[in-house]
Amino acid sequence: MPVNKYAFARYYLIDAILRKMNYVKTSYIVESCNAKLGYSVSQRTIQKDLDAMRNDPFIGFFAPIEYCKKRKAYYYSHANFTLTTLNFSKEEVKILLILIDFLKNKVDDEYIEILDRCIYKIKILSS
Repeated sequence: MPVNKYAFARYYLIDAILRKMNYVKTSYIVESCNAKLGYSVSQRTIQKDLDAMRNDPFIGFFAPIEYCKKRKAYYYSHANFTLTTLNFSKEEVKILLILIDFLKNKVDDEYIEILDRCIYKIKILSS
């Protein structure tokens, strides 16, 4: 799937809409994109964007976007998810902290403070 700056503009707009509203219909996303981005997109494009945000390993968002058949709308299954910060699972945080602790024993003292900042950021971003 080719990715361009227009796609990323849509991804961040979709993220903002999903964070603001509990359930969002594709037609609303299309209207918002058309109004806020200044160019026309189709519902199919938005559906492809939603799929890419969920599943595309190249993009790497792995957004927890779900579809509610009853409401015929999309939503974030994790209310605190956002594309604007790193989103680590508990297992990912655990392995990162283990690796950083391991590295602290292998690097020069001048890098210990940097590793401590990394640990702090990982803990903050994953909480």
